[in-house]
Amino acid sequence: MATLPLSFLVTPALVEGPWHKVAVIAVAYAVTLVFSGPIVRYFVLPRNLPKPVRDPNGPRFDSSAVIGKCENLIVLTFTLLGQGTGIAVVFAAKALVRAEDIKRNPGFYLGGTMVNLIWAVLVGGAARLLIAGI
Repeated sequence: MATLPLSFLVTPALVEGPWHKVAVIAVAYAVTLVFSGPIVRYFVLPRNLPKPVRDPNGPRFDSSAVIGKCENLIVLTFTLLGQGTGIAVVFAAKALVRAEDIKRNPGFYLGGTMVNLIWAVLVGGAARLLIAGI
């Protein structure tokens, strides 16, 4: 029985050399972390809202932003490793942890999670294409 050549599915890596590949991976992490917040805000939050005033006695950081950045790091790592199942676990875990928030405002929390996941997967997929050709 003859097998079909699948060479059209596998493209050669566009970036050669170990240091170039490390640079692509570092840029992928930087791009994911720097642009994920603005992209999520663009797609999830209503337009033309005044910027909220930060409480000087409040927490030093926004826990949602920290959770989102950690989510970005994990999803990008799973994408670079080709572990799609891990991405599903991240999504399921976040849905469980944020169940009460999702009930109150599903568009914000589910929409933000989906945009965040899609962004990390797109950047990871582009980096993977550059360094591995897949």
